[in-house]
This record gives sequence, structure tokens and C-alpha cells, in this order.
Amino acid sequence: MNRLRGVVVVIAILAFPISGRAQEAVLAGAVTDTTGGVLPGVTVTAHHLATGNTFVAITDERGAFRLPVRVGGYEILADLQGFGTAKRGAVELLVGQTVMVNLQLAPAGLQESVTVTGEAPLLDTTSSVVSGNIDPRQMQELPIQGRSWQDLAMLAPGSQRNESGDSPTVRNRRDFQVNLDGQQTTSVLVTGGGFGTGAQQQPLYSQDSIAEFQFISSRFDATQGRSIGTQVNAVTKSGTNDPRGSFSGFFRDDKFKTRDFVTGTVLPYENQQLSGTFGGPIIRNRAHFFANYEWEREPNTTVYTTPYAAFNVQLPNVRKQKMAGARLDWQLNSQSRLMSRWNYGIEVQPNSGGGSSHPSATTENKRHNDEAFITLTQVLGPRALNELRGGFSSFYYYNYSVVDWPNHPMAASQGVTVGTPRITFSGFTVGPAANNPQRLGQNVWSIRDDYSYSFDARGRHDVKVGGEFLRLFGFTSNCRGCMGQYDASGAPPPANIQALLPVWNDPTTWNLDALSPLFRRYDVTVGTLQTYQHRNTYGAWVQDNWALTQRLTLNLGVRYDLAMGALANDIAVPPFLEAGRPNDKNNFGPRVGLAFTLTPRTVVRGGYGLYFGEIANTTTSRTQSWTQLTGATIENLPVRANFGSTPFDGPIPTFDQAKQSYCHVRNVPGCIRESLEQILDPKAKVMYSHQASAGFQRQVGDAMSIEGDYTYQGERGGFYSHLMNVTYNPATGANYPFSDVSRRAFPLFGRIGFERYARDGNQHALVLALTRRLANRWSGSATYTLAGYWDKEAQPLSGLEEVPFEVQPDLGNEYTLTEGDQRHRAVFSGILDAGFGFQVSGIYFYGSGMRRATSWGGDVRGIGGTQQGGRMVPAASCETAEARLGVNVLRGSDGSCIIPRTAFVGDPLHRVDLRLQRTFRFGRASVSPLIEMYNVLNHANFGSYTTTVNNTRYALPNVSSNVAYQPRMLQLGFRSTF
Repeated sequence: MNRLRGVVVVIAILAFPISGRAQEAVLAGAVTDTTGGVLPGVTVTAHHLATGNTFVAITDERGAFRLPVRVGGYEILADLQGFGTAKRGAVELLVGQTVMVNLQLAPAGLQESVTVTGEAPLLDTTSSVVSGNIDPRQMQELPIQGRSWQDLAMLAPGSQRNESGDSPTVRNRRDFQVNLDGQQTTSVLVTGGGFGTGAQQQPLYSQDSIAEFQFISSRFDATQGRSIGTQVNAVTKSGTNDPRGSFSGFFRDDKFKTRDFVTGTVLPYENQQLSGTFGGPIIRNRAHFFANYEWEREPNTTVYTTPYAAFNVQLPNVRKQKMAGARLDWQLNSQSRLMSRWNYGIEVQPNSGGGSSHPSATTENKRHNDEAFITLTQVLGPRALNELRGGFSSFYYYNYSVVDWPNHPMAASQGVTVGTPRITFSGFTVGPAANNPQRLGQNVWSIRDDYSYSFDARGRHDVKVGGEFLRLFGFTSNCRGCMGQYDASGAPPPANIQALLPVWNDPTTWNLDALSPLFRRYDVTVGTLQTYQHRNTYGAWVQDNWALTQRLTLNLGVRYDLAMGALANDIAVPPFLEAGRPNDKNNFGPRVGLAFTLTPRTVVRGGYGLYFGEIANTTTSRTQSWTQLTGATIENLPVRANFGSTPFDGPIPTFDQAKQSYCHVRNVPGCIRESLEQILDPKAKVMYSHQASAGFQRQVGDAMSIEGDYTYQGERGGFYSHLMNVTYNPATGANYPFSDVSRRAFPLFGRIGFERYARDGNQHALVLALTRRLANRWSGSATYTLAGYWDKEAQPLSGLEEVPFEVQPDLGNEYTLTEGDQRHRAVFSGILDAGFGFQVSGIYFYGSGMRRATSWGGDVRGIGGTQQGGRMVPAASCETAEARLGVNVLRGSDGSCIIPRTAFVGDPLHRVDLRLQRTFRFGRASVSPLIEMYNVLNHANFGSYTTTVNNTRYALPNVSSNVAYQPRMLQLGFRSTF
């Protein structure tokens, strides 16, 4: 770290006196005379209207110019001795855009100056990516419940977002990357493993601090990476020449809310948000500052809807959130600009949870982030530009059980005094997640350099060569089963379960001995919870946007990524994992695209690329933890009456005691079998995807464009968890029972769980979009996506090798529609200035039913857990399962009855959100009272269902705290500016 800090300091010292400018967008074009002849040597000056910053370029021998600039509105001047001046005003540039503006000069004797009016073209004639821009007007004027800025990603072509959250996608299998002012800010703490996870595990930014953003759904260029899916490029707000500030408030209350769709009652709820911003000049036209602060308080209710009345509690939940930020921009001269930014966020959410599990699953969550970044750039002449970025980010995430448990197995050694024993029945679970409590954190130092150079060789080449380095320090304190887990998945809860667990949040009242006949085994982890990780990540790229002709541009690039130690390479967990495994160094991603101007108003585009993802830090930390943790498993054989209270027939062993009593150490009667979960598969590689697209964009009139693209994403090496201490019968394709110790792949061990990177998936989509910029007092957008997503997990492991013969479809290699598959999705938005200070805006969202993972709710196959064995149905219940599913169950080759993997499809989603506001102006100040109504038609939208077939609540929705699934709600607010 000392060497890295030294490098950063030296580079900053050398670069500080040199000009700096951040490249957020590109202004390009050509200058000609009245005969159409090209004019080299023309001085093109772009004036940033808000700040007075100026950007200057000189046209080359082809009369072309290219200006990397910041986002915003511009006035453009073109000047050459002997000619009059040409001026173009009101050109708007959004983040990630290349806007083409062509100018014409007349001889000075004919005209002294020419002013050209009209908007810049909507077509992007130089890029082949599939993307959408959320502009500043949409950021400020559209109604978004909860005001999470990334919710507006739903407006972009190819977006798959339905709910509210702080990540741009729903799958969260490390398939996205968020870049703020050109710097990666994504948390790499958590792997994610399925649909809808991880929304609470990303940094916080106030919506009032974000100026605009670009959402790239397919085929971003080689300058961006470490994502197999999407990229979000956001720009923070900056100060202007006019000192300006704002103060806003937004308020919701259950008095203005209709009945909940599940409980049929109005659940207690409040929300108060206050936000302030201020910015202005330090030196007019040169240096500007911007600062923001936001505070939010949200009293809510966490609701449990189990099949048991005594467990259906409602818990108060007051979520609190604070966010702040500051930005400094300094333009040293017409060629230079420096930018620095700081952000802070913290959120505390008690009583998080709800649904159809036991209320002891309730947790308290907390997250916070700190960031500081700086951007410096050196202009090296009319053809070259060098951008240098560096900074530091910190992000921490915590969750704890809300249940006090003084006699927790880790109370004495690790100070853990919260949680409950975890009990897994068939169709019902008691206790928090197996990894609760947990604390996860990352500190990341990063530095990045981009060198851009333009030259002519059979057309114009705009080449960008760059590299980056990220130094990660990770911290984890993760329970990984330390509260102990009773396996009762072979049977449903007994009829008197409510009497046996009389006080949901006091495990000392639970009669576990009465459940002893149902318990098959007990697993508990003991040892040291804290682990520390270090990782060096490197990236390098070359991107050439080659304008082969005036009509054809080729986007050619290659990227290389390397993460040293990301796959726990130096960690040994014998006999399953050896240290010194080689790093995955074969991560070259070629990318090729083209954009062809078919007519002045039509562009066709397409291409292909290979994209490598980023391995989350949990892959290393989970594996590392098993060097200082150990999992002890005790079978309930023969069945003991006191197994529930004293599964080891005495005290739970310490780490040293457990290590000495393991069967693979001393194979004697009464020995204990060691269990290990979430060890990295030694054959794991960095996941990647193939992405391809083909489509068009057409401008209609002066204010509207339409576009359509076919997109393909082929995921390879996706993440999932897998039990491997199992063997399989080649005659049936089914596993031998895990209870038959002699049949285990490692008979002297218990449950062994691997983290595999072996899921393959294919998504095909047709993406249509319409964009209308502001004209005649209204603007709007519309997108429609028709998609299908199929995937499969690899053949199961038996020991360290894949099973060499075909297995039953619920055990692996089943290619089918995946969880989260959504066939149709449509979003419309609009903003109307109605006159007299009134404005109306709104969003309509439609999403067809999503597929959900389904299971029977137990381990009928006896595989050792429900991860692979949860879809097998008892023979006597096959007809019952078919009746409840409403579809035919699968039939294994051995005659087994199997639940389809994603048999359940949720109800369609419809939302109409509207805002009405009236602006009153008082000189330079204004006040805008507003009314927002969410889910205007009060359509029953559900974000969670009970999908365990043998649960009596199967197919019924659960109460969701996510604001996207709330009943009709009214919000009152105001925005004042000064």
C-alpha cells in the first residue's frame, strides 16, 4: 500500500500543473466552405453555457474536428481568417454521446457571420452499442417513488429492471458495473447467486447529486469491462457561473395509502425526505463547486405471512438514510479542467425481512460508503489527449439477527450473542440465513489512464489506449452456520409447531427435544470468523473508432483483464483444494462493431464482443474462512430424545477439539465428520459472456428517433452453490442417499459445498425504443422488449470430478427457462409543460409475469440438502403436486416425479405513476409544490411469492417492502430553488 500511495502522489505532482479535462461526451463534425470544399485550420470553439468553460479544436486536413467535452449545453463558433464566423447554438450533449455538428463558412466579403439554429441530429453515426440516456430533465421531473436514481434505468432500451433498488439489474450475478464520473464504484463484496438479490449491497448516492446517466445494455466498447452484462455511466452535478441552490422535501404517510394487497389492511407507513444542494463559482468561468446533502426517515412495517397464526407478526421498521457529496471543477485555460469529487452514504434498516418463513429470520441491515476521486488530463496537441483518474472508495455492509441469544455457540470465543438455531423442515424454515451475522467491507485504491490519439490512415482513426489498477483490501466476519443447523427437511413441521416455539424471538423457550425424532443431523461451525483479503486487479485496452468513410465507422477493440488471487489461488483446504493454483490469465476480450449511415436519417449497426466478469470477494473470503473455521456434523443415529438440546451429547466442541475428533484424523467409533460449505471449485474460471447485436436507428422529424435491435447474451461460467460429497447410481442417474456414509465420495467427511462457476445461459431479445426530445413543450420515451432467457447448470460433481453419465433432470444439466425470465416488458414516460407554470409527468410500466424457482420443499432424494434435492416429489404426492402446479411434473428416467425448475410464473405487473406540479417564481427564486401518485390504478403488483409446493401458501403472494410493489400511494412535496 505504501508503494501504491507513493505512485499516486508522484503522478499527481507531475500532472497537477498540466491541463486537465474530463471526457464525458464528444462533439465532432466537419467545416466546409459554400462550395462544399473542406477547410483545414479552422478554430472551433465550444462554450459550455452553464459554466463559461471553453473547449477549442483545430480542423485537420479533411476539415474534421473532434472535441472531448463535458456534458451540457453548448454554443459553437467556427472561425478562419478570410471567412465569416459560423455560430451554432443550443447543442445538448449527454454522457457517452458523440454528437455530429457540421458547419459552413462563407467568404468574409459575403457574410461576416452566420448563425445556424435547430437541434443537433439525434442519430449516433459512430457507435454500435445498444444504450439509452437518462437526461437531466428526466432525472428531475419524472416521479420515482423512493427517489433512487437507478430506478430510472427502467426507461433505457434493454433494461430488465422491475423493482426499486441501488443496482441497475435484477439478477445481480456480477453482471453489471457502475461508473461514476468515469471511475468504477461497484461493490465487489457479494457474489449474488440468483434473481433479485443484492439490492442492499451497493453504495448510496442522492438523486440530487446525479446529473444524468447512460445505460448500456449490450456491447459496450473495450474501454469498459469487468461485467458480463450491462454498464452504467453516470455524471455528478457541478456548479455553474450562477450561484444556485435548492431545497426539497417529499412526504408519504399511510393516511394517503390504500390497503395492502396481501393483508387486506393499511400497513403503518411513513416516509420523509429532505434534500439540499448549493453550487456556484469560485472564479467565474474558471472554478466552480457543488455540494449536496439528503436525509431520509421511513417508518414501515415488516410482515410475516406463514401458515401459522402465531408466527404472523408485524414488526415496526424505521429505516434511516443520509447521503452527502461535494464536487470541485477548475478550468485552468481553454484546454484544461480538473475535477475532484467526494461522496458519503449511510443507511440503517432494522427488522428487515418478512414473507413466509419464521419471523426469527428478521435481521438488522446497515451499509455505508466513502469515496474520493480526482480526474486530471493533459492535452498533448491537436490530436492527442491523456486522461488520468485516481481515488479511493470504501464500502461496508452488515446484517445481524434481531434475536438475542446469550448462549450462542460462538458467544464465548467470538462474542456472537444474536441469532437462533436454524431448522429446515420440508416447506418451512426457522432461523436467519446460515451466514448471519455477517460484516463485509472493502477498501479500494484505483488509478486509471486513457491516452487518446487521432490520425488519418485510409480514413480517420480515433484510438484510445489505456490501463487501470485496483488494489482491494477486503474484510469479512461471517458466521457461515455458526448458530447451528438442524436438518429436518425429510418432514413437514409438526402440527403443534407453534406450541413448541412459543416465543419467536427467544430461543431459550423453544422445545427442541420434542423435535428430536424429526432431526436427521446437526451441523455447526466453530472457529475464528474474521478474515482479510488483498487483491490486485489490472485492466488494459485498445479501442479504435475507425471512420473508414463518411458513412461507415468500424468500432474495433480488445481488452485484457487480470485479477490476481481472485479465485483463492493461494489458499489450501485439503484434501479438496491445493494452494498455488494458477491465476486465470486468459481473459482477452475482442470487440468489433460497425455503424453505417444508410441515409442521412438512418443508421444500421451491429457487432460482437467477448466480455469477462469480475469475481466477487466472497469467493476468496468464504474459501479462506475454512482455514480457521471448521464445521462439525453429528448424525442423529440412533435417534436420541435429547438430540435437540444436546446434539453432541455434551458441550459443542471448540475448534481444536473438533479438529482432533474428526473421522479423517482419527477414524474411531464416535468420531465426528467435518463439513465445509462454500469452498471454491478448484477448476473455477472467470465467468464471461458472448454479446452480439444487430439493429438500426432512424430520426423522424427534428425531435424524435426510433430504434430497434436484436441482442444476444450468452453467459458462460455463471455462479451457483453445489454439494459434491455425493455419488450417483449409473443405472438410475440418481444419487445414492447421503445417509449411506459408505457411498459418499469422501466417506470420512460430512457435507462439502463447492462454489461453482459453471452455469451457462442464453438470452435472446428484441429491443425497440422511441425517444422524443423536448419540442412544443413536451418530451417522452417508450421502450418494448420481447425476450427469453434459458440456462442450465453443469453436470453435478461427485467428489472432484463431474459425473460421467446422464443424471436425473433435477440434479444437473437441465436446460430450461430460468428464474427471472420475463417475456414482455414495456415502459412509457412523458413530461408536459401545460402552461401557467403547471407541469404533468408520468411513467407507465408493464411487465409480464416472471418465472420463479420452484421446489417441493424438502430433500426427498436424500442428497444432503435442498440445493440439489429440493425438486423431487414423494411418489404418493405426485398427483397433488401436478394439481397445485397446474402443469405436468417432469418424469425422471427412473420414474421419479420432479417439479419443473421454474414452473411458477407470477402475475403481470402494471404501474402508472403521475406527478402534477405548479411553479411559482419570485425573481431568481422559485417554489414548486407537487403531488405525486404511485400505482394510480391500484393494480395488485407482487414482488414475492411462496414457491414451495408443499407449503399451504404455495402460489400466494407475500408482502413486499419494495416500493415498486406497493398499493396506491400519494406523496406530497415541494422543490424550491434560489
